[in-house]
Amino acid sequence: MGQYGKYRVATAFAEAPPLYALDEWSQCQRPNDVYCIVHAALKSSAPNPLLDLLLEYSADTQKHYNRTLVHRGVCVSRCGGRAPDSWRRAAQLCVDRGLARYEMQAEVLAVEWCNKPVPKMSTSAFAFNITFLIVLLCTTLATGLHVLGKFCGRFQENNYIHAFSLKKNWEALTHIRAKKAEDRTQHLSSLEGIRFLGTLGVISTHVTIVYVYSFIDNPEFIEGLFDHIPTQMAFNSPIWMQVFFSISGFLTAFFSLVYAETSTLTFGKCVLSLINRFIRLTPVAMAGIWFTVAYPRLGAGPQWQLLVERESHDCAERWWYHLLYVHNHLTLGKFCMGHTWYLAVDMQLHVLGSILLLIFLRWRGTVAPVIFVLLTGSILSTGLVAHFYNLSPIITAQTPEIVKNMFKGSTLMTKLYLPVWTNLSGYLFGFATAFIFYNNQAKGVKLNEIKWFNILFHTTLTLALCTTLGGVAFLSDAPLPRWAAVLYSSFDRVLVALFFNIFLLGCFSNCKSVLRDALSWRGFNVLGRLSYSVFIVHFIIMRMTVASNTQIGHISFYSMISLLIVSSALSYLVAIPVYLLIEMPFIQLWKAGLGGSKTNTVHNQNSAPTKLTVVKDRSKRNGANEV
Repeated sequence: MGQYGKYRVATAFAEAPPLYALDEWSQCQRPNDVYCIVHAALKSSAPNPLLDLLLEYSADTQKHYNRTLVHRGVCVSRCGGRAPDSWRRAAQLCVDRGLARYEMQAEVLAVEWCNKPVPKMSTSAFAFNITFLIVLLCTTLATGLHVLGKFCGRFQENNYIHAFSLKKNWEALTHIRAKKAEDRTQHLSSLEGIRFLGTLGVISTHVTIVYVYSFIDNPEFIEGLFDHIPTQMAFNSPIWMQVFFSISGFLTAFFSLVYAETSTLTFGKCVLSLINRFIRLTPVAMAGIWFTVAYPRLGAGPQWQLLVERESHDCAERWWYHLLYVHNHLTLGKFCMGHTWYLAVDMQLHVLGSILLLIFLRWRGTVAPVIFVLLTGSILSTGLVAHFYNLSPIITAQTPEIVKNMFKGSTLMTKLYLPVWTNLSGYLFGFATAFIFYNNQAKGVKLNEIKWFNILFHTTLTLALCTTLGGVAFLSDAPLPRWAAVLYSSFDRVLVALFFNIFLLGCFSNCKSVLRDALSWRGFNVLGRLSYSVFIVHFIIMRMTVASNTQIGHISFYSMISLLIVSSALSYLVAIPVYLLIEMPFIQLWKAGLGGSKTNTVHNQNSAPTKLTVVKDRSKRNGANEV
């Protein structure tokens, strides 16, 4: 901020052109009115101390918006812009009128996302409607045949028909597993609570991001988040994504170990497991993308084209990358279900995990050395990337200008956060935890009776939080040496993953803890099973909620909490039909194709991710509604 104190800057901002502004939406609704998003650069034909202050303030790109670039929602038709070729000239006139009292002018850089007449139903929307009607028809018929099964004898045991039965899928959603001594999964009940809390954590992170790339009247609030320790820790929360990778790795390895007790894991069965995984994830994920592409005009507002239609346009270009689960390696800056990068990484980790299981189940002695080598490689590669690209380790604490453009031009995201090799630690520690837990079950080792492990178990989450807190130092005004950034980048996710997996092992080993008991609450069963559908739909709902507001947004801690509550509640409500109509039917169809009751599938929802591992059916209820 230089020689200007906070009070001086605040006073100056009161006299400066706002960063964002919107023309009144309700007064731009005549038949030929056109409303556009306009980006312009401030300038002055004479010396202007206020513009100089904005230039100096904007030089701190790490924390501050570029205040010399203003963004407007403009009713260009009110300035003579009726035809498309006159929109830019009209936008220039409108913006200059608004800046006249500041003794500044602006150069319009872009006029985009103008509202156009509502088109006829697109091919994508028509196909989506037909597909949805077919699904509803199948669901209605299947539910009727299931309910009236005793009158429809030859359909009663047809698993293909029952796959769409609301009655069966509702039972799978609401089933509360009874704890039985012979049930190998009876100690894993705390996963449901972890999935639920983890999902809320993901949604809360995205609340801030939505506000950053939408129009708000107090962007200084976003800038102020960089100066407070609690919000600085929140900026470092993405390292906790290792929690989900850990759960994913644990479930894959553990159920494969159980399966290997009675059968041999072969290459063909690993391929089958990958197909399982694809079928488990893809229908809901692609339904979310298809809905985004097909229905860009479900609402209206000054930011609707910017936040919703832009996403529809970008998803129409990129959907097939999502289908192949390689979208974590795409150039950033496109607004297409950006939060699903996790699914791409998790699918890639599942491929690696299948290869590792072929080795580990054949040669058990290779588990520790192979995991050590891979973990060391991940640490070294992460450190070298941070060193040679001179990267800060705090993933989301990037310039607001980068975040509001969906991390366009961010080397930090593409090199340090999104690649699969920098996210190995959680998955590998999950594998290690599975082998330890399985061996302890086999040998009768009770970690909850070992004093030193109980002490370690109760300190792990505190240690993980301390690791997160350590990243706050990199948000200070005084930059730390490069070696410190390299060291922290190499070990932050590793340490969080290590501490979480120790906590996870303690939960599964029945170490006494109030938190463990709370996470095992039976009420989390349903919420945990909905977590994957919630993960897919929450950003769509959040984006539409903000875009439908006809007034410029205002961010505060209260508004963030309000958006978190509203979007979470709506997401879970929407997730119920998504689960019943899309998620479970495809799982049940796949199970039916594998042989119905002879072969079953353990489906493990990991909040954002979900893991499918083929195992023998130990009981009719130990299927999709277990774990």
